[in-house]
Amino acid sequence: MKPSSRDHVLEAARRLFAERGYPSVTIRQIASEAGLSASMVMKVGGSKAKIYEDAAPLSLDPLDSSISRSDIGEALAQRILLRREHDMSEPWVQAVFRTADAPDARVARLEFDTWIHTYLTPWFPADDDLEQRVELLACLMLGLAVGLRTQRLLSTVDDSWIADHYGRLMQEVIDGDVGLRSS
Repeated sequence: MKPSSRDHVLEAARRLFAERGYPSVTIRQIASEAGLSASMVMKVGGSKAKIYEDAAPLSLDPLDSSISRSDIGEALAQRILLRREHDMSEPWVQAVFRTADAPDARVARLEFDTWIHTYLTPWFPADDDLEQRVELLACLMLGLAVGLRTQRLLSTVDDSWIADHYGRLMQEVIDGDVGLRSS
């Protein structure tokens, strides 16, 4: 099915809001990114605030169940790299801006907590450090996504090297090899 003008607007808005935050993005920038006129963006989006609300981070697709448990870290890193390669919106970066720009930061933080626990917890064995390890993995995911997309770090490094090295760090957190101590 061919994407609609609204689909183009929301995808463009996701990318721009994720990279620049709500205050820095204009309707004209969204229009330019979507290949539409500003008036068409307003027609299909309603307002900048409505577009921002509708362009909330997409839910993350679950990982393929055929991925072995020992390869989850690398698979998670590869997903972020793939979204960058194809210039797709990055939900992890969007989450940073959506929390920072939210009218009610407390509600946004609760939504983010639910989001990370829903997506990440299934990959962890249940133990006393589960909560800390899920949050640590989320920090690694955020760091990789923000580093690559907003700071343009590692731009000269081969993606397979990033996936391998960053994936190993994430896998250590998933496997519980990080020696966390409760405070």
